[in-house]
Amino acid sequence: MEQCWEMEGGGTLEVRPEGLRVRFQARRPEDGRGLYKVWLHGERGGKLLLGTLAPQGGQLALTRTLSLGELERAGCWPGPRARCVLAFPFSGGQGGWICEERPGRLVADPVLRAAISGPMLCRRGEDGFSLAAPFRPDCPFPLTPLFCLAQPERRGGQLRLVWDFDRAGAPRAPRP
Repeated sequence: MEQCWEMEGGGTLEVRPEGLRVRFQARRPEDGRGLYKVWLHGERGGKLLLGTLAPQGGQLALTRTLSLGELERAGCWPGPRARCVLAFPFSGGQGGWICEERPGRLVADPVLRAAISGPMLCRRGEDGFSLAAPFRPDCPFPLTPLFCLAQPERRGGQLRLVWDFDRAGAPRAPRP
C-alpha cells in the first residue's frame, strides 16, 4: 500500500512497500537555489541518506529502492520520516545561509550538541554563527534547550527558528 508524506524542508515522499523492498519517490518544486538531499529519519533515531534530487520534468525528483533489511539496520523502518535539505547552494546560499550537515560539531555545550538531531541552515559571521531550523507546530520543537533564545524568521516562505552563537559555540541572547 502506497503512502505519501510531506517532507520536512519541502516536497513529498511516496513510500511503496514491494515485498522485501521499499520504493521511495521524492519530489519537490525546482527553485533554482541548488542541490537538495533527502534523508530518512526513523522512529528509533536512525538516519539514512536516500539520495540527491535531480531535475526532472520541471521539478526535482529522486526514485530509489532499498531492502527492508537495510532500512531496519539503519533504524529507519518502520515509519520513516523524510527531511529535504539544501546541500549545495548555487549562489552561496540565501543571505549567506548554507546547509550544515553536522551543526552539532559547531556547538560547545554537550547538552545542546545532543539536542541537535540533523542538518540545519548555518550562517557564519565575524563574531560567530547562526543556526536555523524549520518550525512546524505539528513536529517536535528543534533545539529545545534553547527555546527561549529562538528568533522566528520567515525564509523562503517557511517559518524558521534562528539561534545565534559566538565563535566558541556558546549561545547568545537575540539581538534587537
